[in-house]
Amino acid sequence: MIEISRVREVAGSREEVAALVCDLERWPEWFVLHKGWIGEVPSEAEIGLRFRHKVRALGIPGEVSWEITDLDVPARFAARGKGTSGAKMEVDFRIRERDGGSCVAFTAKIGGFALRPLKGQLEPWLGTRADRSLDRLSALLAEA
Repeated sequence: MIEISRVREVAGSREEVAALVCDLERWPEWFVLHKGWIGEVPSEAEIGLRFRHKVRALGIPGEVSWEITDLDVPARFAARGKGTSGAKMEVDFRIRERDGGSCVAFTAKIGGFALRPLKGQLEPWLGTRADRSLDRLSALLAEA
């Protein structure tokens, strides 16, 4: 499985950061892996909540079915997903207070048998998407 981790200092308290991360209706504003909802748009995050959305990886459209696996507001949000062709994904956001703001640690994992030949392309692609997501999250928090 490919795993990337990024850490970013952002404006806002842990509660403000967690409120944005856990507000699934707002994912389209900042989570760049998200390309549209499939079915009902989820609202309030809770452990065990399942939802589906569209993604595009390396220009290839797909779908991911997610389940929230850990939720400890305002400290953590984690979900595990299954995608097209048996791909597996995980996202994990950990939030700490830091010097008048917060520090967000984001870990993303992607893997599966069908993706093994693409590992060399997927790793930098996933890293770029993680950076862009944190950039957008940071910008939204700075505007608040």
